[in-house]
Amino acid sequence: MLRTAVIGLGWWGQMHIRSTHGHSDKVAITTVVDLDRDLAEKTAAEHGLNVADSFDAVLADPEIDAVILVTPHSLHTDQIVAGAAAGKHVFTEKPFALSKSEAERAVAAAEAAGIQLGLGHNQRYGAAQTQIKEMIEAGELGEIMHMEGNLSHDTLSEVTGWRQSVEEAPGGGLWHMGSHYLDLFQHFAGPVREVYAQAVDRVIERDSAQALLTFEGGPTAYIGNVMVTAPTRSLAVFGSKGWVRLTGMDVFTVAMRGQEPKTVPVADINPVRANMEGFADAIAGRAPYRFTNQQMIHDVAALDAIARSLKSGKREPVA
Repeated sequence: MLRTAVIGLGWWGQMHIRSTHGHSDKVAITTVVDLDRDLAEKTAAEHGLNVADSFDAVLADPEIDAVILVTPHSLHTDQIVAGAAAGKHVFTEKPFALSKSEAERAVAAAEAAGIQLGLGHNQRYGAAQTQIKEMIEAGELGEIMHMEGNLSHDTLSEVTGWRQSVEEAPGGGLWHMGSHYLDLFQHFAGPVREVYAQAVDRVIERDSAQALLTFEGGPTAYIGNVMVTAPTRSLAVFGSKGWVRLTGMDVFTVAMRGQEPKTVPVADINPVRANMEGFADAIAGRAPYRFTNQQMIHDVAALDAIARSLKSGKREPVA
């Protein structure tokens, strides 16, 4: 059993606890930490957890094997480096870092210490996304031509603090939600070659943002996000033989050329928990993790290019 501590108990830190605590035979959340001590104690009392005084206290605790970072994006690199120095495995929420150089620094520290890195792009572990990946690898869709993804909601529209900071999220929802598709499309089609992005201010800053991607292998993609609308998500992959479209969590639609579309049911899997269990499996040597360290770096390099495009108004290459 992997013994973990959650660092940061905001919206998504609470989601980690609800998704995994008491529901997994591979991962146990034992400890929580937050700058708001009252929130930490309230959360701990609700779930029967321990409260640590600080991140440093967690790193010094021999009863904790790994940390789950649900902290501001700008803190990830230093916290990964500190976790590696303490011999703790580190699972960090996305984005992995705020620059390619910081991502490289984090990976170098992890590899030198021999610890496992985990990344909260949980869509790689979604049931439908896993089946679509298998279809792509089997060649069922033919050549991948284009991909589209939109994950929009208003959960963060009235949140104050770091999530609304341009330094923490230069492209607003493209960093908070759209980056899920940036990673998923890399998983489907390989590295991104260049990007074009835009973000506008209608109701709040950067409340509507989009990115166009071109991949090294030839496919293209669109990613969109709106931070002031009702919750919605969509995913589509278009191949030379047919397409797949996901608009919910329990089924997706497949349409092959010359055939009627059909719906495909998917398993009931919690992708947040599945990702954490994949992280635990990698640490235990039971199975390889679905992310490589170089893919984590590439996610950040693509975000770097999107940030440059937002400023230049031009296509930008991915380093």
